Amino acid sequence: LRQYNAGGFPFAVLRLGNVFGPKENSMRFWLLHLWIRAHLALRLPLHLDEDLVDTPISMTYTPDIAQAVVRVIEKSKEEVCCAEQVHGEAFNLASEEAPNQRKLYNYIAEPMGLNFVETADMPHNKSIVLYPELVRGPLSNAKALEVLGWAPTDLQKAIRSVARFYDRVMLDETRFKWEREIMYSKCKTMLGEDGPRFVSWIRGYYDERRKTELYDELDDEDEDEIVAAHSSAPQPVTRCRAPACGRTSEARRPDGSVVTRRA
Repeated sequence: LRQYNAGGFPFAVLRLGNVFGPKENSMRFWLLHLWIRAHLALRLPLHLDEDLVDTPISMTYTPDIAQAVVRVIEKSKEEVCCAEQVHGEAFNLASEEAPNQRKLYNYIAEPMGLNFVETADMPHNKSIVLYPELVRGPLSNAKALEVLGWAPTDLQKAIRSVARFYDRVMLDETRFKWEREIMYSKCKTMLGEDGPRFVSWIRGYYDERRKTELYDELDDEDEDEIVAAHSSAPQPVTRCRAPACGRTSEARRPDGSVVTRRA
């Protein structure tokens, strides 16, 4: 700040909420996704921290961060008016909605087809809570909306896209092997004596899904499609890259019928 005030290098500050999205390296959302996936089968209810149960959780989706960075650079370079609006300024980046713990769990469960999430109220010193990490919210994003023209993704839509990403990561054994092993290690540490049976169930669940589902190896284009997916878009059923398949893909319409496309 002193350098900037003395005529030095211009800067802008982007303040983030609780970050989630594809490849987010704390793996918190991935862990939470798997816990919700397994909790009913294993009778491992999600924890509600008694000190945080009603705390609004400001969530920040990783592609929305990238969007904000581009907007700041455009203004800083005067590609869009005006540089003085961003130089030395700070902007909060968070989704419009700030759910509490229970609502966030339900949002994550919805793409899995779960009608409810079993929870247990826990004292703060005994609770296992992955969100919120930042509790001084909710963040106001009004300045980013007005000055940057920033447009955060609808929270439920973003969660559905991330759920698809992590399911595909779990199914595709050709990539992210190292990250999966780290995630399994974190699961065991997080859940203590329940960790080994949790990891065993998760491995078995996705092993069974691989027997009945065809999937692509994830590439950069696929990941871009996942991030940009609209809730109204057809949901993928199977895709095949074998030479004999002729690069076809299938998608299910909202009415349940299946259409086949050829690339």
